[in-house]
Amino acid sequence: MSELKAGVIINYASILISLSTSFFLTPFVIEKLGMEEYGLFMLSGSVISWLALSDMGLGTAVRKYVTAFRARHEEKEQKEFLGQATLLFSVLALLTLIVGVVCFFYLGAFFPDLTPEQHSTLQILYLLTLGNMIVAFPLRPLACVPGCYLKYIIPGVISLSSSLLSAGLTVLLLVCGYKAIGLSVLGVVMGVAGLIAGLVYTIGVLGVKLRFGRPNWKLYREMFQFSFWVLLSQLIDLLYWRSGTLIVARLCGVAAVPLYSMALSLASYFTTASMAITGVVSPKLMQMVAVGSDREELTNWMIKAGRLQLALAVVMLLELFAFGTQFLTLWVGTTMGKGVWDVWLGAIVVTVPFIIPLTQNAAISILQAMSMHKGRAIILLYSALLCVALGYLLTGLYGPPGMFMGTAISLLAGQGLWLNFYYHRRAGLNIPRFFRETYGPAILPAAFLLLAGWGWAQIWAVENWGDFFVAAGVYGTLCAVVLFVCYLNQGERAMFLDPLKRVFGGS
Repeated sequence: MSELKAGVIINYASILISLSTSFFLTPFVIEKLGMEEYGLFMLSGSVISWLALSDMGLGTAVRKYVTAFRARHEEKEQKEFLGQATLLFSVLALLTLIVGVVCFFYLGAFFPDLTPEQHSTLQILYLLTLGNMIVAFPLRPLACVPGCYLKYIIPGVISLSSSLLSAGLTVLLLVCGYKAIGLSVLGVVMGVAGLIAGLVYTIGVLGVKLRFGRPNWKLYREMFQFSFWVLLSQLIDLLYWRSGTLIVARLCGVAAVPLYSMALSLASYFTTASMAITGVVSPKLMQMVAVGSDREELTNWMIKAGRLQLALAVVMLLELFAFGTQFLTLWVGTTMGKGVWDVWLGAIVVTVPFIIPLTQNAAISILQAMSMHKGRAIILLYSALLCVALGYLLTGLYGPPGMFMGTAISLLAGQGLWLNFYYHRRAGLNIPRFFRETYGPAILPAAFLLLAGWGWAQIWAVENWGDFFVAAGVYGTLCAVVLFVCYLNQGERAMFLDPLKRVFGGS
């Protein structure tokens, strides 16, 4: 088996294990820590995630340069570059440490409603997480090297082993009575161990070397110019999906943080499902732009990808509508109680407008091929700032549901309207036809299935996991069959039927 295929298998195994451990551990961790301490645990990570921006997107630049040096067999240049990159990241680590220490003294001012005990716990969690990030900073350039060398097996095994060991030790610590601080210490230990293992592999096995010299200001300038738009993308993601945790904690208290975060985690599954299709069509779209395909042909492919993404998203969304509360009640109901309704409603409110950009991921590849992605990034930045402003205002009025509403309104305004105007007027894509052919045929089947789901949920009482899997399985099958017959066209149905015909010997 090739290194690449083995790496893909290990990567998917890591994703599966990560999702599985998250599913099984989340209710256990919440039960052992309690809502408030679990909220503090998540809050410390959200605060530190903003300091991680001091990376400035340079990790992507490192991968670009090392890959190029490796392809051209320029070993000397690679040594010098890695030395310069390590020096640069060491300086960034020092600056991050200074900013992090300053922020440490203002935690109480930003979260004034914390009790003295909560404030003390948050400070310890913050320092542990900050220390872990600072230690990792100078080693980031070397951490990029195995992937640039197309070496995936050993790094994948290290990551996989770390995830399994961390999950096991988490359970052990919680059973022994340790709380959030114990889990943070475990995170630091596992992080340092992983760094050491990766360093031994990169230097000891791959034989990668560094050469330190005087600062190369020209190189630094080139790296920053390349990484700027990566940094902007990271900032937008933080504004959209991380700022809400800080706002909710400040205005509603740490006990509300798990409710908000869990609702967003449900919405994130839609992103994962959407990207699986985008990764397949992206190279094709870039080739079409390169050979000068007209905008109608590009729109055709955008519609093809969007229809498949929408069909999958509709099934997931209808399942969330019909059986989301039952799932959450079985999963975390013993600790969250009536909070499961807030989680379910928040996930619905955010996901419905979020489906629009998720079904248009193909347009991102088109814009990148046209070198027009900068305009999209600026639109998303303004949209993300709107999300923060509206979220803060509405959270102050309505609590956590206000943050969900602010996120939903900004998604609809920025990515549902403004971005589509940009696709249509500047990129020349036929957006009215996209919505007409992608969303139009789905309205009636989705409406029928929504009513059927409500009726099925009333008929089938879900009292345990067995009931849930039967109810959700039957309804999911109904959704898939109805959309297959009433929404997908002949060519799309053939994509699913032809492989089955080959397997079973059909013509």
